Amino acid sequence: MIGRLKIKPIQARDISESNRPSTTLELLFDLVYVIAVAAAANGFYNRLSEHDFSGFLTFTVAFFILWNAWTSFTWFASGYDPDDWFYRISVMFQMFGSLMIAANIHQFYEQGLTWIGVTGYAIMRLASCSQWWRVYRQVPGHKKVAGRSMVGLLTLQALWIIWLFLRSALQTPALFLFIAAELLMPVWARSEQFDNWHPGHIAERYGLLTIIVLGEGVVGVSNSIQYFLVNSTSAASSILLLGSSLVALVFSLWWLYFIVPFDTILNKERRRHDLFLFGYGHFFIFAALAGLGSMLNLVTESVAGENGDSVQKVISEPYAMGMLMSMLVVFLLTLTILRELMCRRSSHNVIAMLLALTIIGLSYTAVTQGLPITYGIWLSILAPVLMIWYFGQDNKHWLVKEYV
Repeated sequence: MIGRLKIKPIQARDISESNRPSTTLELLFDLVYVIAVAAAANGFYNRLSEHDFSGFLTFTVAFFILWNAWTSFTWFASGYDPDDWFYRISVMFQMFGSLMIAANIHQFYEQGLTWIGVTGYAIMRLASCSQWWRVYRQVPGHKKVAGRSMVGLLTLQALWIIWLFLRSALQTPALFLFIAAELLMPVWARSEQFDNWHPGHIAERYGLLTIIVLGEGVVGVSNSIQYFLVNSTSAASSILLLGSSLVALVFSLWWLYFIVPFDTILNKERRRHDLFLFGYGHFFIFAALAGLGSMLNLVTESVAGENGDSVQKVISEPYAMGMLMSMLVVFLLTLTILRELMCRRSSHNVIAMLLALTIIGLSYTAVTQGLPITYGIWLSILAPVLMIWYFGQDNKHWLVKEYV
């Protein structure tokens, strides 16, 4: 029994390892963030349904809190995951800490960051430090990155604990200062040991989180169908016309994201700044998709209000369309910039984006001029569809020529 509990030395994973999928433990860990993303998106919807535009900033900070915790776990697992009993137990504690963070997200819009979120981070970081300690002791050549990671994690956590006791007037500026420190710490820690991550694994992990945030769009469509089925006097037409347009929008965004071959780009054009571009650039992709999903509830309210159905808050169709299109623009713009910067051999990025922005602008203008929002959404779907075609054609030229 004692022999079974011995911990084998941890090793750095082979960055060229073939068939490196996400593990079932990573998928279980991701379930926590289904809850956290839903909480952040729901709070965002509630703020904007009251025309409170401070919700944009609050949502951004809330989403950063959950995204930052997920990122820390993901990049370590890509480089070192030994899948032994000690690692699994430490991940269990990371899951518990993440659940405490998710609980804080539920109350974040009313109370801000509280002790439960800070405590959740503390639990996560202590578990993470136990993993980095193994790397420090057992992986040759990785002492510096492990040592810096432990120092950085513990220092940041000490700062957040101090933050809890600051006067309220100081907490807001300190919050943004500490968020900047959170972003800079991994770059500093990995500055001399950067390349220990698996490109295919990282691309898959980020793709899986993309599916999770797209799930908010699926929930939004489901809520729309359910609402009109129960409350509307025009259930059939609303479900068929509006429901199908929302499904088509979510589906087109899924198609557009996954037509970009991030795994191949990361593998063949691996550069030092990829950690910053790919890792941090995806924050805006994830946040925009989660926000877009929550905006579908505004669309449902606006259509219900126009139909004269009973709703608690009447949202105008131009307002709902504007909020939805703002999230769509952030997603398309971020994805285009990411593709342009990470793959220098690609083309048509600017042309595709300009045409997409023109279509989105026309869609919003048409709704403000009286076009029903359902048809405005169908028109806006042409933006991601056009980009899918452009990117697909571009892939045929540069991907085949350069990498096959």
